[in-house]
Amino acid sequence: MTSSRALPCALAISIAAVLFLGLTVDALGTGYPRPKGATPLRVPLVPAFNPCDAPNRAHGAPLAFGSCAPPAQASSFLTVGTPDSNGAAANALASVTLAAVNGNPATTADEADVKLIASATDVRLQAGLGDYSGELQANARLRLTDQASGPALDESATVQDFIYRFTVPCQTTLSTTVGSTCAVATTADAIQPGTVRERARTIWQVGQITILDGGPDGLASTPAGNTLFETQGVFVP
Repeated sequence: MTSSRALPCALAISIAAVLFLGLTVDALGTGYPRPKGATPLRVPLVPAFNPCDAPNRAHGAPLAFGSCAPPAQASSFLTVGTPDSNGAAANALASVTLAAVNGNPATTADEADVKLIASATDVRLQAGLGDYSGELQANARLRLTDQASGPALDESATVQDFIYRFTVPCQTTLSTTVGSTCAVATTADAIQPGTVRERARTIWQVGQITILDGGPDGLASTPAGNTLFETQGVFVP
């Protein structure tokens, strides 16, 4: 995980929200504002395109800004089917979901966690439009606020922004009209044990969520050459 500045318009989910009830700010003022609950967070994904840095066209009013033609996908390796772009049917659906798992205060075990679910369909190679059999990588920009800092790990603080990553494997399909299906259902503690602590009253402030391709070798674990494939967004048909 690497540090970086967070993007604006971040969303938040709270971990173990039911444990917030009845709590007050202590005498040292170490509490922090938090919601009663905020979960799940489901983010739809769209194909990512490079920004328009050198406009060669003008967009129509009222959004009369400079534009770049033709549009260029950010991924160097992957695409999705689109009739007017590559002649394949439009079958791509993709999303990432983060959902809080409440702990059980009646037990001594730490059951609190965050479910991480990612799915992308109709994932194709740009070259030849064949099914993609490699891996994707889901990235979520996080800013945590909790009570796990300081020498005794009991002080309230906001953690430096970092990128939380997990791998999404892809499977080819038997269909000749739909590309690969890439999917994973895991949890934060499964990826890195101890990430989520029960009764920790944590806020995950979530910035931009993206999906990277596996680069020339198809592996998420070798980041050299991996490029942006899909990003959070809305498709307006």
